Amino acid sequence: MAGKEEKETIVMEGCALLLLGVFTILLSLNNNTAVVEAAPLRARVTSLPGFFGKFASVHYAGYVTIDKEHGRSLYYYFVTSENNPVSDPLVLWFNGGPACSSFYGFVFEHGPFNFIPGNGSKAMPTLVENPYTWAKAANMLYVDSPAGVGFSYSNNTNDYHTGDSKTASDAHVFLLKWFEDYSEFLSNPLYISGESYAGVYVPTLAHDVVNGIEFGIKPILNFKGYAIGNGATDIEFDGNAIVPFAYGMGLIPIDVYQDTEHACKGNYWNATTSDCQSKLDIIYQDLQGLNIYNILEPCYYEPSTMEGEGSDKIQSKNFPKLGINDHSLPIGKAMVGHPWPLRSITKDGLIQNWYKLSDLQIITCLDTHVADVWLNNASVRQALHALPHFNNI
Repeated sequence: MAGKEEKETIVMEGCALLLLGVFTILLSLNNNTAVVEAAPLRARVTSLPGFFGKFASVHYAGYVTIDKEHGRSLYYYFVTSENNPVSDPLVLWFNGGPACSSFYGFVFEHGPFNFIPGNGSKAMPTLVENPYTWAKAANMLYVDSPAGVGFSYSNNTNDYHTGDSKTASDAHVFLLKWFEDYSEFLSNPLYISGESYAGVYVPTLAHDVVNGIEFGIKPILNFKGYAIGNGATDIEFDGNAIVPFAYGMGLIPIDVYQDTEHACKGNYWNATTSDCQSKLDIIYQDLQGLNIYNILEPCYYEPSTMEGEGSDKIQSKNFPKLGINDHSLPIGKAMVGHPWPLRSITKDGLIQNWYKLSDLQIITCLDTHVADVWLNNASVRQALHALPHFNNI
């Protein structure tokens, strides 16, 4: 882990998508679908509300109990590869947050489906095959971690007071127990992946996995490596990267950057002089309204936030049309990922949701309505083998 010290967290409030969950598995050999031999039949997902075709691969979903005494269980959705599940890599995915469900990745990023919103605020979406799903080349295992996130839970609420090391330890136990049910995938190359706060989740879990292999803990995992996108590391490293990034991407002029560099001497995350702070304020004012997670994409805002008091704080004045384009799917506006409020930091204590982190009490750039509707639907949760009473938004 790149951070200087472990961050202690409580995971009950975290991300805007605390309730999301689905998991699938598929085996396809020479265009012939083969069901996983050792996988539990009770976990098989045969249909999902909103999808009216045949799955391109076999899907499984369910829970793995990692602490029987506390009743602590992690939820997973497993999608087998649409190519060659016998030899293709097994990719474990985390969405970070901290406290974000990995089904944000399933719904909006690289899952087997694209979600087309229904007509009306409560209408169910239609699911169509995603031609760019990672399941085209890998067996995808989406896991809600730690307990208290998404569909994962514990019968002992003290388990919701956790930290980075405990999260990694629980995820390692999950993997070892999961392979007991899916032992046919033990020989597949294993990769651990994720984004955002998975910059902490992934390397800490990888560390535990490597130690487990060296100590001979069974089953022996065929761990090959890990991948992290826009990963969080620690306050100082991440905080000091914002200004150079903005300059490198051409978002601020060279004179502003040079003045700030001179005033702050590279220490942007924790200004120690009023001169440095005033220079930083100029930059952050220039960046206001940008989609900070993907500067080439426009932000999405609820129509009500674009009118009246405060609307000038969320619209980019400097780049009002940056990233505007036509997407083939309406949900494209939400495929840009989770935006963490600019200059917010992760620290010990209760994980605040983004409404509380934002001065405007809104989550800018993000439209999760289609996921909220679908994953809070009783028939969907039943199809996903998810307990019906956890983590409603």
